Amino acid sequence: MKPEADDREKLPVWQVCAVWALRIVVGALFVMSGLVKGIDVWGSVFKFEEYFTVWGIAVPGSLTVLTAMALCSAEFLLGAMLLLGCFRRTTVWLLLAMMAVMLPLTCYIWLKDPVSDCGCFGDFLILSNAATFVKNIFITAALVVLAFMNRKVAGLYNPYSQWICGVACLVFITLVELYGFNIQPMIDFRSFPAGTSLVSADDDDESDSSVTDNLRFIYEKDGERKEFSASELPDSTWTFVDRVTVGGGRETALADDRTELTVFDSEGENITRDVISGAGPEMVVIVPQFERADIYYISFINELNEMMNRLNGSLVALTDLAPDSIEAMRDASMAEFPVYSAESTTLKELSRGVVSIVMLDDGVIRWKRNLGSIDVEKLVSAPELRKALDSQKPDGQARLIRWVVILLIVLLAILAIDRFLTAIIMARKNGQAENNSVNLQPEEDGGSVADSGPSETNPD
Repeated sequence: MKPEADDREKLPVWQVCAVWALRIVVGALFVMSGLVKGIDVWGSVFKFEEYFTVWGIAVPGSLTVLTAMALCSAEFLLGAMLLLGCFRRTTVWLLLAMMAVMLPLTCYIWLKDPVSDCGCFGDFLILSNAATFVKNIFITAALVVLAFMNRKVAGLYNPYSQWICGVACLVFITLVELYGFNIQPMIDFRSFPAGTSLVSADDDDESDSSVTDNLRFIYEKDGERKEFSASELPDSTWTFVDRVTVGGGRETALADDRTELTVFDSEGENITRDVISGAGPEMVVIVPQFERADIYYISFINELNEMMNRLNGSLVALTDLAPDSIEAMRDASMAEFPVYSAESTTLKELSRGVVSIVMLDDGVIRWKRNLGSIDVEKLVSAPELRKALDSQKPDGQARLIRWVVILLIVLLAILAIDRFLTAIIMARKNGQAENNSVNLQPEEDGGSVADSGPSETNPD
């Protein structure tokens, strides 16, 4: 984006206020949308994959990741530029181009309902498909108004400093995305944040078994949807669509406010309470999409398993493989740790990443981290294993606050320098105008006023 010429017009105060109100509201919506999706960039990746699966489009995983990150960055950057009044014409037209895609897309989602929610605000705020479409109508209408009015109202920054604000905002959102992709989301908006207990308070095994027996999982393959019981989940070529319970002769959707983790052994039996004992340190390795994981991770997990044994703890791995495929996978990969099956969507809710670690103490989640971000060799050889484990807890939320403060300080510093330079330039222009006014006075008696000594208006 390049600086634009200043083509402001003298507008009534109410129109100036209306333009700023639209800038703030629409810009804040895009900033929030880009930020929350950038914080949980894996959630955006999974949502894109859900769309591609519904439409029957095969897209490489790396391209899906780049597309998700690009969309988050574009929404945040353009929203911030609109909010600050930077690149007044270019920003609005780029946002209108984005809405030219988003508005018909959300209309289609509302009418056809191919996915449960569009993912506009990730897991931070889940809107119905109808509410999302109405929101996009408002945003598009506001942008149409700004297309005619925005360039007539000055922004906070002059053209020569706008690009610096854009670079600062782009660096910020890129760092947020990279942290969430490689470690964990800086803020956990899902059902299993740190401090959540994975141990059920209900000790009635019969009740727990009854709930499991009533679970039905809906999967899709080649446009065909089928229901499966918990003990007969399909292989990874099937895509998870929805989950329901069957009771009293009718189907009812499971409550969305609390996702439950259910673990199955190779025989398809519910062994959740055996796997998550709720006593002492427990490490759970999460592999939500087995086909995405590299086999070399197995050696690292074997080392972590030995370390947990030295701590008198336990390590288990949970994957989306069908129960009857687990033993074959263990034999082929030489895994020295127990592996169990769980529903893929629940595993994605539990932790983000291709292969990630969830650390439990007495059944309570202490921290989560992508396995690729852990120096396993250094961790397992540490003299104080428990202290070394505690040091792996990510500081995402505190770091996000620091980064936001730094970004605001940078933007304020740029604004202060911008206004200071503007004041200097205006002072010089005023000085030159006064000198030109004096030099252009008519000559009298063969000389100019400037040559005839001090003027009457300036006796000094």
